[in-house]
Amino acid sequence: MTRATLMDILKGSVATVALFLAYLSLPLIGVIGGVLAPLPAIVSTFRSGRAAGIIIIVLSAAVFAALVEPPFVVFYLLQSASISLLVPLLLPGRRTSQAVVLSAAVSISLIAAAGLAIAGFGGISPDAAVSKWITESSIQTSALYARIGFSGEDLKALQQGLQQFIAVFSQAYPALIVITQTTAVMLNVLAFSGIARRRQLPVAIGDFCQFRNPEQLIWLLILAGFAMLVPNQVVERAALNLLLVLLFAYLIQGLAVMLHFFDRMAIPAVGRYFFYFFLVLQPYLLVGVVVLGIFDLWGNFRSPRKQNL
Repeated sequence: MTRATLMDILKGSVATVALFLAYLSLPLIGVIGGVLAPLPAIVSTFRSGRAAGIIIIVLSAAVFAALVEPPFVVFYLLQSASISLLVPLLLPGRRTSQAVVLSAAVSISLIAAAGLAIAGFGGISPDAAVSKWITESSIQTSALYARIGFSGEDLKALQQGLQQFIAVFSQAYPALIVITQTTAVMLNVLAFSGIARRRQLPVAIGDFCQFRNPEQLIWLLILAGFAMLVPNQVVERAALNLLLVLLFAYLIQGLAVMLHFFDRMAIPAVGRYFFYFFLVLQPYLLVGVVVLGIFDLWGNFRSPRKQNL
């Protein structure tokens, strides 16, 4: 193993540990670290080989085992390490969108299998296990914000928001897990694409601005919407989760359309950052981007039409 590879492993391990610990330690802004924790191992795999990426994962997991509680180590392995392994394995030789979907699907399958195994071992249903976990997490979150200075009406509003989130999450957690993990894969691939271009790494990544969902997906969206009207709790819940995932897919297509317009009109970076900022804060803007993604099927806003990524 060359000196350059050893340095790559060392830097990748330090970066992974720092990003994931930031996620565990810092409110709100730490989420960025958690999402990008797989990135150092992905970059090292393409730079120095698969063994380097695996060593980074093993070393990082060993550090976490010594510093944090076991559930967080398992969380790292399932959420972050799986992405670190799957993206370099599935990205070369495939369309970028296909690699993202496959990576997310395998990672989500691992998370689901682990969740079912843990719930079965504990003798409770997956719904009960998720409800228990999210309730405990909300209590810890409230305590954390109280320690950093939240009090009075601010803390009360936060607790009310957490209660509403628990109510939604308990019904829609399958869709939210799919959306969260797919988003993590996408953001790591997008971040890696910039690094790959600068460092001239041997991997081809498609242009996100030209992303399109399969046209047939619109019929599944319509079917899920009508299924929400069926007076059956099981059907309604399944339709809700499917609808959320499909709306997320069209949100991504809407964002691709927006980025196409940003590039065409040469919108500066600061303008784009403001758009992303308000997109997170303003639900109506989020809905508008989803609608844009849906109507792109008929409007073909990025003509001439190009092939999917």
